[in-house]
Formats: sequence, structure tokens, C-alpha cells
Amino acid sequence: MLLMFLQCSKTFATSQDTLPAFLGVWYIPKMNWNMFYIQHKSIDKPLDLKFNTSGMTSIEGNFGIRQIGIRLGFTAQMDNNTIGKAYRWGGYLGIKNMWLKIQRSTMDGILTWNGTLPEGNYYSTMGFSNKYFNIDILKTFTKKTYVDGKRVVNPVDNQMGFYWGVGYTSFGFPVEIATLTTEGDPANDMKFGTPAYDSLYKIQSFNICGGFDLLRQLCHTGARYGLTPGMKPMKLAVYASTEDKMGFGSGKLTNYSIDMAEALNPGRSVHSNKFFNVNVHYFLSLGLRTYWKLGTSLMIIAAGYDFEGTAFFPFGNSAKNKDDLGLDFLGTFLNHGFSVKLYIAWDRDWKDVK
Repeated sequence: MLLMFLQCSKTFATSQDTLPAFLGVWYIPKMNWNMFYIQHKSIDKPLDLKFNTSGMTSIEGNFGIRQIGIRLGFTAQMDNNTIGKAYRWGGYLGIKNMWLKIQRSTMDGILTWNGTLPEGNYYSTMGFSNKYFNIDILKTFTKKTYVDGKRVVNPVDNQMGFYWGVGYTSFGFPVEIATLTTEGDPANDMKFGTPAYDSLYKIQSFNICGGFDLLRQLCHTGARYGLTPGMKPMKLAVYASTEDKMGFGSGKLTNYSIDMAEALNPGRSVHSNKFFNVNVHYFLSLGLRTYWKLGTSLMIIAAGYDFEGTAFFPFGNSAKNKDDLGLDFLGTFLNHGFSVKLYIAWDRDWKDVK
């Protein structure tokens, strides 16, 4: 019924694209979160985190509006104006084969602090709830290899669904902070002070990314080609999706953690609660998929398991003299969970695709 509805839809892919109009929805009903800090053992493991399972929703698509010849990416420009404008202007300039991907989730739970607390309004147990939001502009990528001195397209490689893109991520989470002190010779006398914590280290990051996605490629090509040249795709098959991402942007601690760290290390002060943050991110999804075709429309349904990890590196708050208090909270967070996925493509005369 849904395919029949899309057949009658008035929404079209733009004529300049080789992609169909399509919509993809991924949903993880119960995602598990884990956090690891580099200095956790060195400072006697003072912070315990108990995360609640949470859902994650991912929506991507390229709804084309024929009258104005651009693509609308849901309400993405409201969430990050820079990415929304870039996507919109890409449509104006005639850049082909772009689409938007938006992800939302929540990182929440209870933290327990087993370390020292200063006097005042500081707590050994605290709840936290922070939003996770990501938006990407993605574009197809044709992979070529050198053969006899020439760059040529490999038919098998290019049914993998290679892509690249740029994006924006905003998220926050608790951190365990190792404090660093020196008497003026940091190369030789740097040592740990009394640690502190924060319930919200906030990151805003601009990213570059790339990977491959067999599900999306099956959708983009109307399920006409399999990985074996000259063969149609199997009705039921294994899929894989991956993404590598690197992000650069700002990180910020709350005043709560700065005041706590300075109270626990009297006579020393933190220069700033702001950092330059670098993220290194990897994603992998594996599972089974099947598909149905009706005329120019296509539906793909898949189920699998998703793994995601992000290492974060905050720079900009070291201890250089005896009055300084340095902060170190490098770490990694992981999430994983069972996922279901739906892709729908419609309104494409597949014969017109070269």
C-alpha cells in the first residue's frame, strides 16, 4: 500500500540527479551507552556512570521539488543554519546527488562520584540528560583505481555505495576530570592533583565523513544490480554499512566542574572552561535485508546490529607554572544496539539513468 501511495505522489527527484526521490529511516529502540576515560585507573576510578538505554532515530532523504529545482531536507536548516544553507545552495548551484541525514538521541542516566567532595553544593550522586544531534550533507562518490596508468571505474567497487560528506554534531555527556599540577617544570614534575567531575561536557563539532552503505546503494539503483557484475541482487542478503568521521570544534565544561576542581586544588586556577575539541568516529552496521518492487517504486526492509564509537580529544588547558591547574579528560564513548531500517525510493524511470 505504501508503494502504491508513493507511485501517486507528486514529489519528484530533480531531473539533474541520477538518484531517485528517496527516504531512509533507521531506528534503534534500545541503544546501550558506555564511557571510557584514559586516566580512569590512574586516578583510582572515582566516577561511575550508569546509562539508561535510549532510542536513536536517523532520517535521510532528498525530497525534490520540481517547481524550484532544489532539494528540501526536512527541517534541518532549523537545527544548524550553516549546514542547512550549504545544502540549499548546493541545490541552487546544481550540485548533483546530494541528500541530508539527521540523527537524534539522548544520553541520560545517573553518575556516582566516589572521590573527594569539597565543601558547598557538590553532590556524590547526580542525574544527567543530554541531547545528541547530528546532521550531514552526503554525496555519492565514484571510486576509481589505476589500471595500466589510467584511472578506471571498478564495477564491483561502485556497487558498494561509497559516499562522502560534511556535517555538524552537537552532544554532551559527563566527564571524569584528572587535574594536573606542576611546580614550574611541567616536562619533569607534572603530577596528578585531586580529580573532579562534570555532568555536562558540551561539544559542537563540524565534521568530514566517508564510507559505504550497501542498503542505500540498493535503494539508489532501484535494486537493479548486485555486487556480482551482470547479476541481479538476491532477494534476501547480508548488508553492511560503515562510516569514518573526523570532527573539529568547541568543547565547554560547566562552571560547576571548574569551581570543584579549584576548590579541591587550592592555590591553583583553571585558565578557561573552553577547549578546542577533536573527535574521531567510527560506525558499523551489519544485518539482513530484503526488498519489494512495484513499477518505479522500491521498498527495502532490514534488521541488524549497529556499533558506534567516538574518541574525543580536548585541547587547551595545560598546567605551565605552579599557579596553573591543568585538566585531562580524554576518553571514548561507545553505543550499540539492534536496529530496524526502511528505505523507500519512488518516481524514477530507471531506464533514464546512465
